[in-house]
Amino acid sequence: MKKSLLKFGSLFLLSLLVIAFIIPSSTILAQAESSDEEMVDIIVRYNNTVPDEEELDPSYKNVRSLDILPIQTMSVPDSAVKEISSQKNVKRVTFDQEMTTSETNRTLSEYDWNNDLIHSFDAWDEGYTGSGVSVAVIDTGFYPHSDITFAGGYSIFGGEDPWTNDTNGHGTHVAGVLAASQQSPARGIAPGVSLYGVKVYPSGKSGEDTPTSTSNLLLGLQWAINDANEGQGVDIINISSGYEEYNQDIYDAITEAVDAGILVVAASGNRQDGNNTIDYPAAHDEVVAVSSVDRNSVAASDSMSSEKNELAAPGVTIYGLSNSGGYENRSGTSQATPHVSGLAAIMMQRSKGSLTASQIRSQLQREALDRGAKGRDKNYGYGLVQYVSEDNSQGSDDSQTGNSGDESEDPSETDNDSEEEKPASNTPDDNAENENNDEDSEIENPSEEKADKDDEPEGSAETENPADNPDSSDEQEVDVSEKAVWIRPDINEKSAVLTNEDLESVADNGVLAVSFDYAMDDIEQLALSEDQIREIRERNISLLIARPDIEWLIPANNFQKGSGTVRFTKTLTSDPDQKDLAKSELYQFELLANDQPVHDFKEEMTYRFFSDLAEVDKDMLYHWNTDSEKWAEIGKLYSNGALVGKISQTGILGVFSPSAFDGTAKEEDVEKETEDKEAITATDTNSDSNESSDDQEQETEATQAGVSESSDTPSPLIVGGIVVLLSFGGGFYYFGGKSKP
Repeated sequence: MKKSLLKFGSLFLLSLLVIAFIIPSSTILAQAESSDEEMVDIIVRYNNTVPDEEELDPSYKNVRSLDILPIQTMSVPDSAVKEISSQKNVKRVTFDQEMTTSETNRTLSEYDWNNDLIHSFDAWDEGYTGSGVSVAVIDTGFYPHSDITFAGGYSIFGGEDPWTNDTNGHGTHVAGVLAASQQSPARGIAPGVSLYGVKVYPSGKSGEDTPTSTSNLLLGLQWAINDANEGQGVDIINISSGYEEYNQDIYDAITEAVDAGILVVAASGNRQDGNNTIDYPAAHDEVVAVSSVDRNSVAASDSMSSEKNELAAPGVTIYGLSNSGGYENRSGTSQATPHVSGLAAIMMQRSKGSLTASQIRSQLQREALDRGAKGRDKNYGYGLVQYVSEDNSQGSDDSQTGNSGDESEDPSETDNDSEEEKPASNTPDDNAENENNDEDSEIENPSEEKADKDDEPEGSAETENPADNPDSSDEQEVDVSEKAVWIRPDINEKSAVLTNEDLESVADNGVLAVSFDYAMDDIEQLALSEDQIREIRERNISLLIARPDIEWLIPANNFQKGSGTVRFTKTLTSDPDQKDLAKSELYQFELLANDQPVHDFKEEMTYRFFSDLAEVDKDMLYHWNTDSEKWAEIGKLYSNGALVGKISQTGILGVFSPSAFDGTAKEEDVEKETEDKEAITATDTNSDSNESSDDQEQETEATQAGVSESSDTPSPLIVGGIVVLLSFGGGFYYFGGKSKP
């Protein structure tokens, strides 16, 4: 029995020994570390067969294989994407995208022309409905229609005539144009706003106009400014009514609202009953005055014409909510006004509070579609109000238009002038001057350079270098977003090449990552045809050259017309000593247009050199200046195991310790060499007495070297030895050494 146990124990221990040496400890630790890494969902398209799911890395999760195409979907650690894309059988790796149904409840009907005309549906598509923005509509009352939701309301008449009582229907219709739900057949412009109804008109007979007074309007304004939105006041006040004569008290109340950061929008009025002047409060410069257009963007025949008009909006036969619980058409500048208030709310939501009410107003003016006479005119103001998508938005700049409706400037003309006044960049003279600055400011002793940096002239290469600016360091990271597509290129002789399918797989404004593995180490260039260059430029596709040890991100604008070649060759500088001091391979980066090298470019390119110890050793990324024959620092940002730098030039780049340029490294080498010689001499003279201590010292040094080389990861031999010793010790105790009962 005892022999059997000993035999079994020996086999067990032998198995442990084999496992300990076969499975490196670094692999085990690496898998443990990768478990904390962010996982991304990807789609892997293979060239031919799909590998068995069991053969994949255990860290890959949720793997599913398709039958109709050689595709697998999976969740992998973010760092694994590059490795997967470089495998020989992999054709393409793309990030899985979130997908929603294409069904929409806003198929355009005859009632949607007003939304379509001002592009409010485009805002909805981008996720903006006015959410988080509070709007007060001051009007005749608000029927509790099922197609609209109010955050609250107020009636200046108290409980006898509540704010939900609307015998006229005007307030109900105006509020619906602004904020009726997306499911309503009479959809509002900004259905996501927090809407407050403020009743300032007394109720009368159904359908009849019941006039109110400016004092009633004053009370309504006071509530909207001070009491609405739980005492915070609202962001926008909509007034779809007016009066003929100037009133100082109303003007003072409007001024209080504007000073509180509220945007006030009002109807300019309708030409009727001999009234040919714009209504107040729209006539005040502090208020956005709104005129009316029909579905053809033509000024309505009864819309007030005035130099005070600021924006035009749909106001003819607008389909909206009725105080009967149904729907009806109404016309007038009253209906045009909530279109402007709704778009203003959408823009406020989009700005996330970064723009003031006056800046939102200026942006509405600039982005309006110019109608009628060029620039601001009496019928359309600055033009038809419209939503402009984020990508095309002009931003905000109060200097381009007056905040109070000053019509002295045409915003479009101002923009053009400012563009023309900008100096052209990257002119030959500028490039020459920059090269001279590079020569003057190249460093041999980085520590001295840092001490004297304040004395450098403005415009020097080191002063302008974004790598030296802490505020800009975050911008140096390679931006390979989820629009990136990773491919393994085809090979034609000694050049990598792209297929048309490779480019077609990338979305406009995306990134095409061309991945090279170690088996492609002898491939040092990518050839691009004239048609491919044209497509890259037209579709604004950035190109990422991704090798195991480097990455190079090239913006589309840096490719010149014609055929092109992207080269990335390992090289030596004219100074062989620099090669010995480098902490990385030295790479020469080149962009050729029609076989001619181009050195300076419109946009900066991002370079990444992977080095596990770069951050620990405080290494930096350097660029070789061929004129001064010196190295210039371009990057010291450490990100995801890489040194990152940006420069608008090609050339030779490499990783160095700053001490390589101040003589410290050479002194350390001489010192170490001297110590080694002394140690050898001491060993020869005292071999007997010092043999054991020398062996111990060498053993310690070897152990330290092993730990260092594996980046502080214990050596597999050490781990294996510990496992074996523990196993033998425990086995000896259990099988042969423990006391018998």
